[in-house]
Amino acid sequence: DVLPSILRGFSAPVKLVRAEPDASSEEEDLAFLAARDTDGFNRWEAGQKLYTSLIFQTLEGKQDEGKTLDYVEEAFGRALNMDGNDYSIQAYALTLPSESTLAEEMTVVDPVALHKARGDVRKSLARKYFSEISAKYDELTKAMESSSSGEDIKLDATSIGQRRLRNVLLGYLCCVKDTPEEREAASKLAMKQFESSFGMTDRYSALNCLASMDGEESVVARRDVALQKFFDDADGDALVL
Repeated sequence: DVLPSILRGFSAPVKLVRAEPDASSEEEDLAFLAARDTDGFNRWEAGQKLYTSLIFQTLEGKQDEGKTLDYVEEAFGRALNMDGNDYSIQAYALTLPSESTLAEEMTVVDPVALHKARGDVRKSLARKYFSEISAKYDELTKAMESSSSGEDIKLDATSIGQRRLRNVLLGYLCCVKDTPEEREAASKLAMKQFESSFGMTDRYSALNCLASMDGEESVVARRDVALQKFFDDADGDALVL
């Protein structure tokens, strides 16, 4: 069988809908494209559709009824191990649809349930691929440190992509925080990035991870220190705050 990758290299906002939708066969096709398509946009879009399907199944308590989770895990794993230096495409391929994007697909929106379902899927992927995500994060950190030049922020495509991908990976690593040990490790990692980053994007991503943490005194202390530091450095700038 031949599976077409339609609209390759076409950037206009076009939405394709099957004339005779079949959920199971469509997900199988999407899984193939999300895992193997050589067109970055089509690979991303197929992954987004799979993520969306799994999140809605989780929301409705139907996650165990099909193969969607297997398809998502395969696509995520392949995206995590993509070859090449297009870090931005890799970052986008690993990012779940936002809650606002998901809400557009719902007739009645339950923000709390949607937030939980998306978080559950994210945590499930993070736990399954935790060692691979951690290794990739460390690899990017070393590469960025070796190519840095003081406090100057590099604005070339590769450097921007590396920062974008590392921040996505940090988000996955820090969403695993169910036990005191996990919260301690996650808060230390986020705090290390917060303190060592010169760019706003990296600092904000680390702060975003820290801001959602609670629990042990040491974890809360790191969170509060980071929030206060960010507030003080903003110096009243309303746009930053």
